[in-house]
Amino acid sequence: MGLFDFLKTTVKTPKKTPGKPGARKAGGSFVTVDGKSFPLAAITTKGFATSSFDGSLIGGQNAKIAVTVDDAYGRFNFACTVMISEADTSKCIGAWTMLAPDLEAVIRKYGQNKKAAGK
Repeated sequence: MGLFDFLKTTVKTPKKTPGKPGARKAGGSFVTVDGKSFPLAAITTKGFATSSFDGSLIGGQNAKIAVTVDDAYGRFNFACTVMISEADTSKCIGAWTMLAPDLEAVIRKYGQNKKAAGK
């Protein structure tokens, strides 16, 4: 028995269940503000809307956010600055302050894919 044997611990590795992902987050579309994620309800070349919110931002405020879109119509993510139009505990609506032309094209194509699918 060695001097540091008391530091050794045994940790069981959790069994992976088929059909359930490990540490990977489930796909989906969301907006991240201050480390908290909220479901993305809509996204256009003008701005975005969430379907729920915690009320941490107010109308007229500028904020830095990260947007992740991961669904059947497209997969992309980006960080940007927005001007919040409306925010309460049920939704958050904001407009992009500056959007790169190539990113605007990606969002436009995403909207076209959703429209073609009837969504």
